[in-house]
Amino acid sequence: MSEYLEIAINKSMNKSCHNNLKYFPNHDNIKKKLEGNHQQILEIFRSMIESSINLALKDKSICFDDSFLYRFLYAKKFDCNAAMDLIINYLVNKRNTMIWQNINIFDEKIQHALVDGNPGILNERDRRGRQVITFTAANWNTSKYSLEDIYRALLLTLDTLLEDIQNQALGFVIIVDWTNFTYKQSKYLTPKIMKHIIEGLQEFMPVKFKGIHFISQPWYVDFTLTAIKPFFKDKIRKRIYVHGSNLSSMHNLICKDILPPELGGEAPNVNHFDWFHFLVKCSQSSDIPKEYRIIKTIVYTKSPMSMK
Repeated sequence: MSEYLEIAINKSMNKSCHNNLKYFPNHDNIKKKLEGNHQQILEIFRSMIESSINLALKDKSICFDDSFLYRFLYAKKFDCNAAMDLIINYLVNKRNTMIWQNINIFDEKIQHALVDGNPGILNERDRRGRQVITFTAANWNTSKYSLEDIYRALLLTLDTLLEDIQNQALGFVIIVDWTNFTYKQSKYLTPKIMKHIIEGLQEFMPVKFKGIHFISQPWYVDFTLTAIKPFFKDKIRKRIYVHGSNLSSMHNLICKDILPPELGGEAPNVNHFDWFHFLVKCSQSSDIPKEYRIIKTIVYTKSPMSMK
């Protein structure tokens, strides 16, 4: 994946700020509109963390990261007690679960997943202002990366997108395209791993999924979806839509003008390198690494020997 890395570093550093606004548009204006009187609740939440003796919250530097704290408040509709439970669960899981550790854009398996569009990001939001995350299942090269690696690529993506308060407040829509997904690939969709992923996203991540759409799934994927559906909470289960080959039913919920042609839409094709480049640029921050974040900060350097 070194070729991806070289291209990404060079392109992302040369990209203008304008090109990145498709992921974080009008951030300051949106923040002012959404905050309202939430600042008072944030201060209460901060005080609860500062006074907590729970070992998961021993690093009090977390209290100075307003954007991070807001993730948990928005996820729990500003119920401070529920937000406290969630942030503790998040921190305990991050510390104890290997799959959540050392997640960064320089992980080659994560790079492979992202470049294959697992996950990808649509250029435009839906009518309700929600970011749309897609998965192109047929692109999954099972010899290069696993289902766990796709999960790690998703966690990296969500951790970055949650920097935007609009995503915290409005949540996400997921589209999984199963077109041309083979029976051989389906053997790697083990219910045990999928259960672990679903529980991780539901129980520990400060994220709201407003719709999960499956399209063009073959019969053997239908069987897997039936097996994993009980793992979802009732609220999310009601937001799962299995469209099959009937794309018009999805278009009734997500307008065609934001969808690329492969999803039956009218928007231009999505270049998955764009999101990959954006993640590389985000990773090259001079900020002090925040240990409570999912993404592990690694500044890219190239030795003189490797440049020859």
